[in-house]
Amino acid sequence: MKPITHFLFITLVCVLVSSCQKPFLDPDGGGGIDPDAQNFISAAGITDIVQKTAINDFVIQLKDSLIWDKFMAIYPMIGGTQQSIKWNLKDPRDQDAAFRLTIYGTPTYSSTGVLFPTNSDYADTHFIDSMFIYNDNSISYYSLTQNTVDGYDMGCMDNAAPYNEFSIYFSNDASVWFGYRGFAVTPLSTRGLFMFSSTWADVKRYENGVHTDSRGSAPLAGFTNKPILLGIVAQAISGGHRECALATIGRGLSDREALAFYIIAQAYETRLGR
Repeated sequence: MKPITHFLFITLVCVLVSSCQKPFLDPDGGGGIDPDAQNFISAAGITDIVQKTAINDFVIQLKDSLIWDKFMAIYPMIGGTQQSIKWNLKDPRDQDAAFRLTIYGTPTYSSTGVLFPTNSDYADTHFIDSMFIYNDNSISYYSLTQNTVDGYDMGCMDNAAPYNEFSIYFSNDASVWFGYRGFAVTPLSTRGLFMFSSTWADVKRYENGVHTDSRGSAPLAGFTNKPILLGIVAQAISGGHRECALATIGRGLSDREALAFYIIAQAYETRLGR
């Protein structure tokens, strides 16, 4: 083997070995863990190496894609307990002002996320919709449940305009988000990442990173001055009763950014085997 060929071969082997070993490196043991990931891991009490690595990779990929700063709250729904799922990855302090979740009812916790099985089960993010810039915001909900339950999965309230509520599936009512009104939203699959994004030009609904519907014009200014809930919205007839594996609150995303976020979120879920 010629020296230069031998050198390239050895280099390639080293890169492959390093890449293969990365998922098994203990972040606490000097594996290059991101400081924001470490803060969350410590707050949530995550000890499982697969979960630590998944969080670390998730944060790094969001930063590398230049969309980390787009979010004010990210709920990774990891660890399988009420204590572990309540934390905001962007600001893991145990305070309402850090948008730490307050849980109501008796949701079901598991390694795959949190299920809100009845209308009395939900989480309060403490993020009031008037904290948004009306033409620069987004919310998302990663569902692991396939069902056709008519109900709201995330948002503010259902009995007074402008509502600002989001349903993954609802056959006879409207999801409303800063002027977007989506009647009879009935996707074939209710599993995956669903998102609303409001920008200066439009309000769009995304399913697994794909733009599926929109207002077609600029968003409308309007706030309920109520907090965003997960699992239901205030004074709604029903929640969606879909298991949440990830939820976010942030600034508006472009089509490119929405797709990039879906790819990163999907990689995170895959790493966790869910």
